Amino acid sequence: MKKTARRILSSFLCAVIPLSIFSCAGVPADPAETASTDSGTPADADPGTEIRTETDAPETEIPPEPETEPAEEPEPEQTPEEEEVPGTVELYQLAPESQSLMMSYVVVTPNRKIVVIDGGIDGAGMNAPPYLPSAIRAILGLGEGEYFEIEAWFLSHIHWDHYYELAKMLKKYKETDNYKINNIYFDFPEYGVEWRSSAGDSDYDQPTLDVLINGMDKYYGMMGFDGLDGADIPEDRRTAPEGSKGYYYNLLNGAVINEERIAEGLTLTVDGVDFNILMTWWKGAQSINSTSVIIKMEYGGKSVLFLGDCASDEGRRLIETVGAETVRSDYVQMGHHGQGGPDEPFYKKIGAKDSIRLWPTPDWVWTNANSYAIGKTRSWMGLPYEAKDFRSEGCFDTGTDFVAGCYEHYPKRSVKVDSWIEEVLNDQRVAVFTKEKP
Repeated sequence: MKKTARRILSSFLCAVIPLSIFSCAGVPADPAETASTDSGTPADADPGTEIRTETDAPETEIPPEPETEPAEEPEPEQTPEEEEVPGTVELYQLAPESQSLMMSYVVVTPNRKIVVIDGGIDGAGMNAPPYLPSAIRAILGLGEGEYFEIEAWFLSHIHWDHYYELAKMLKKYKETDNYKINNIYFDFPEYGVEWRSSAGDSDYDQPTLDVLINGMDKYYGMMGFDGLDGADIPEDRRTAPEGSKGYYYNLLNGAVINEERIAEGLTLTVDGVDFNILMTWWKGAQSINSTSVIIKMEYGGKSVLFLGDCASDEGRRLIETVGAETVRSDYVQMGHHGQGGPDEPFYKKIGAKDSIRLWPTPDWVWTNANSYAIGKTRSWMGLPYEAKDFRSEGCFDTGTDFVAGCYEHYPKRSVKVDSWIEEVLNDQRVAVFTKEKP
């Protein structure tokens, strides 16, 4: 990773967007079509073998060879040029069922590396076993229990409906789980009187935050800590002192994502996919939601804006800091599950009405237009204020809006790989981007 930062779309999108950018509905992503192989040294090379050069050879007299007609060298066999396969990035907006309040995005890079944004879960799924390992294995075409790695995991902010899946995975981790998380990026404010006075009392999250903190201690205590891409953490700080608590949480928190580095321009690149970090928390935030890390993902000339739970004050600060054109994206994740987040002027300035919108919204919020202000946000986007059955109203079928609580298919048992069947993944794959090789 460098510092410098399918969904199966409907037939409508396929008709209006070039095939070089999006794949059409009904064709699941094929890992074999997108994988590429890095060149390396021969498998049988012995790194311990001394390679002697001409100047190393002993000076001995070499007798002349008899004069013979030089043999004609056979012409090298002509092999067809290898066809270049374009790089492909898939984006999933995952939901194990329609009831849980959550935000979970999985990005699959051109070489099938996995990036997770939040993944957290509350409500119906909060105390259920982790769903994400099975979902990722299904996405990668792996079987039950097969090994995978998560290259990078971004957490937006310190509310459990965003981080609790990671907390559960770390807390419950055992070697037979057979996966590895390489990098965890987050920038959470400290809990305390000073912070509560400026951003509101959110200490009700402390018990679940302890699950995350203790989970990191357990996971890295078992697996070892190899460092964090983008941060210079010395070897002598990579092992927690005996008896310490919260060591790895404190070590990782803000180590890469922080206000100073964002001001300098912070882009984390995973396998050619850029994750531009636009915003993190500041002392003037009016709520914990407004401490969200805001990310703009870019690949193949397309972009996705992840707002987390961004509220109106953070939205205004974002525009003032980086400008509306920088924030404007082809895809926009609607802030705070689509209600009570950024205000209408913010969405107007970034052109969200003309974007493809991602709603990490459960059905009980989506169908309650008044109590959760979701109707107001929908109207800003040119959608019906009342949307009791989104799937029957046509918006979903146009491919302009994807609502996590309104998918036609969900896994029957989210903890089983074979429950994440093709129909489920086709529903929850919200975009596919391609980038032609030069």
